[in-house]
Amino acid sequence: MRVRKLLLLSGAIISSVVVFIINTASKNVDLGDMMMLYLRTALVIVSFLFIYFYLQIYKREHPRNVVQNIASVAFIAGIFLAVYLIISLLPHKGFEIRQLKLFPLDYLTIFFSSILSVAAGIFAIATVLFIKDLILYKRKKTSARNYWILIGCFILASLATITRRPLEDTVWSAVFSGLAVVMIIVNSFRLSWIAYLPRKQKIYALLYSLLAFFGFLVILVILSIQDAQTQKGIQFYSSSLFTFVKLSSTFGAVYFGMSFISTLFHLPTAEAFDRKQTEISSLHNLSRLITQVFALNDLADTATKMVMEVVQASSAWLEIIPADGVEQQHGIVSARQISDDQLRHFLGSGGTELRAAVMQSKKVVMIDDIESDRKTKHLPKLKQIGSMLIIPLLSHNNVIGILYATKEISFGFDQDDVDILTGFADQVAIAIENARLIEKSLEKERLQRELLLAQEMQKRLLPQRLPTFPTVEMRAVSSPALEVGGDYYDVVQIDRNRIGIVIGDVSGKGVGAAFYMAEVKGIFQSLAKIYSSPKEFLIKANEALVSSIDKRSFISLIYATLHTTTGEFIVARAGHCPLLYVSANHHQFIKPVGLGLGIKAGNIFNDTIEEQRIMMHPGDVCVFYTDGVTESRSASGEEFGYERLKDVVLATQHHSAEDIKEAIIQKVWQYTDTQGYHDDLTIFVIKWLGNHNVEQM
Repeated sequence: MRVRKLLLLSGAIISSVVVFIINTASKNVDLGDMMMLYLRTALVIVSFLFIYFYLQIYKREHPRNVVQNIASVAFIAGIFLAVYLIISLLPHKGFEIRQLKLFPLDYLTIFFSSILSVAAGIFAIATVLFIKDLILYKRKKTSARNYWILIGCFILASLATITRRPLEDTVWSAVFSGLAVVMIIVNSFRLSWIAYLPRKQKIYALLYSLLAFFGFLVILVILSIQDAQTQKGIQFYSSSLFTFVKLSSTFGAVYFGMSFISTLFHLPTAEAFDRKQTEISSLHNLSRLITQVFALNDLADTATKMVMEVVQASSAWLEIIPADGVEQQHGIVSARQISDDQLRHFLGSGGTELRAAVMQSKKVVMIDDIESDRKTKHLPKLKQIGSMLIIPLLSHNNVIGILYATKEISFGFDQDDVDILTGFADQVAIAIENARLIEKSLEKERLQRELLLAQEMQKRLLPQRLPTFPTVEMRAVSSPALEVGGDYYDVVQIDRNRIGIVIGDVSGKGVGAAFYMAEVKGIFQSLAKIYSSPKEFLIKANEALVSSIDKRSFISLIYATLHTTTGEFIVARAGHCPLLYVSANHHQFIKPVGLGLGIKAGNIFNDTIEEQRIMMHPGDVCVFYTDGVTESRSASGEEFGYERLKDVVLATQHHSAEDIKEAIIQKVWQYTDTQGYHDDLTIFVIKWLGNHNVEQM
């Protein structure tokens, strides 16, 4: 773009210099040949075309608003007048008239004529370009057409003078000039930009239009003086240029004269327009605020500030109503131009009644005169409150807040204020609701993170790795229905040859069950090595739990000890699911009697606990599980049950403990139609491999 501008500027300068050389040569040599005349005219046209395209690029690179456009035109007119004034004061002999032709009397006259003509051409082109932006502002279908017809008339009127002598009139030039004047008047009514200017910009536009009008008027007068050296200088340089400059000056004088008068008449309505602009801007800012501000205090402060701007209120405040059953910030969260003491003084018992009426009706209340209105005449009088608007903020037909705006004068609000603040209140209500939802979302996210942390911690309560023995395989898995659960399993080394195995289920699911599960782990780890008998362990565990567990909860547990050399397996049960035992010859659900932990204390619990002894043989399988396995339901609502569990284990009893565990999980998952488990699910599989040395003995 910079290279293009440089080329255009260079072309304009070169063309102007060539025209100057031709004009200089014509002083001493008669260049009456028409070809030379046409060449000079073509060079003038080319030079100003270069200037036109240069100014087009400059305007695109430096966009201006309406007022800046008018100021630019006024400035350009002033520059041209300054150039004219300087040249008119410089010494030169001028022109001699012979047969309607102009002959320069010295070379300075030719030089000054060239300078003035180039300045006039730049002035004329800049005028039509800048006025074009004003005419096409908020354009209609005919706007561009009328403008280009006008420019066409300018060009035709100018081209009609190419073959004439400088001081000679032509019919066609007069005709096209007349048409140009008509189109000037038509285009001068395109002043739609005035209506969209705020008051301050209207005042500037009025001032600049007046300056531009007088500038063009003076230029037009100068160009119209028959014996003026300015007129002769431009006519000597190019008759076509003179016509174009004169028509452009006429265009500028008429257009800016009209704009001055129209702007003057629009001034009284400027305040209303400014207010609408403020309303639109405030609503736009509030809409943007909905997606950017989530802190209730910041939101309330911005809302009351915008209310003050939109309706020019003397004071404003916002009250937030908390949602039912939710602990949220409420009360007056933002107040402007009114103190807390004044609010308490004004909104006493009477203010409470007013608030209740708004909440009940859910409609806007406009009080024209605080002192005479029956709803407020009993309220304390404050100097800065003469009239008031009270707007409920509604969300799903519930009042979530109330917006108050006051003015010092009576009858300070009108229906326009009601309409704009009603729309404004809708936006504020959305913003408040969004802020609350974001707050809930953040709280939910925080709780979710804490639950995930609790889940991770609970996983660490379970054995990270089961002990290994040459005589036995053990595999286990636990999956909570929620983030955390109440299922528990563990293994402890009682002595050199014996291990203790426990699996339990706390009634219920979730965080409460998880806490009891953690307590069971502590009891198991501390008591298992002290009381080697499963029955004794359960009795002592019940004593430890019965005083601390909630009366509505209990813990089912099954505890067994396994001799890793002999295969002796002793099991006791406290209300838990039966142990599934599968051997080569038979299978059974082992279910010694026993109450759940935490239900009863003393002899009632102790007398119910039984132990059962099993001798494990190679290939025997024992499956501990929680009711999350057997009570898993299909899509039709039928439970998985004990029989299906038994069938899975029988089908896989010759496989490894890992395969048996995975087979149970897959079967339950398929049975529930991959909908997930409805309860905490835990499986512990033991497969006895046998001790060959013992067997041989």
